[in-house]
Amino acid sequence: MFASENRLEQAREIARLVRELADIVPVAVCSGNHDDAGRLVSHDRASVYQWFIDLGTHRNIITDGSTRKLENFIVTTVPYHCSKEHTSIWFDRGSTIRKQTGIPWIILHHVPAKTGSGVSGEESEAAEVLATYRPDYFVSGHSHSFPYTTGQNWNQKLGESSLLVPGQLLEASFPNHIKLNTESGELSWHTTSETWMPEDGLYDHLVLKLASFDRLFSR
Repeated sequence: MFASENRLEQAREIARLVRELADIVPVAVCSGNHDDAGRLVSHDRASVYQWFIDLGTHRNIITDGSTRKLENFIVTTVPYHCSKEHTSIWFDRGSTIRKQTGIPWIILHHVPAKTGSGVSGEESEAAEVLATYRPDYFVSGHSHSFPYTTGQNWNQKLGESSLLVPGQLLEASFPNHIKLNTESGELSWHTTSETWMPEDGLYDHLVLKLASFDRLFSR
């Protein structure tokens, strides 16, 4: 969240848009490094920001810090700020459900998995999670330029898992996103430009992008 309003006001507006979208389709959300609005409260043996817990009262929202079955998928949403010990709660739960049911498992994890020289501690930890639990899909954000960087792609196969990172273009009128056909397994990347647009001091107005995404599903 980068707009001039304080973070709690932004969180309320984002929550309103997410609820509107959830009135139409199921929504899963995980927090990122700009979502620290309000207070942390105890939730499922870990701590989650209150505004995410409030989102979870909507029957169609899988909120931060959850593992749930959604039709023929398992969905795990990982809070950005939680320690490895806390996140294992939701990873272990997802792994158990997959063993019991055999259905595909999607993890929403803000920071993408990376290995090799020059990676951050967060990226290395994400890679460790991916290698340990081997979800079918590991969906991340954080790195706006990820799919535009040489050697990277919006869809990468890492072992048995697909790492999906849509990236983001701050000047675009519509947010990058990835579509997954839950019946065929077909994946597609949707962006206004396949060429990176330098940010150069621009600020990400997430509320406007969510509003644009909401309008897509309202048609």
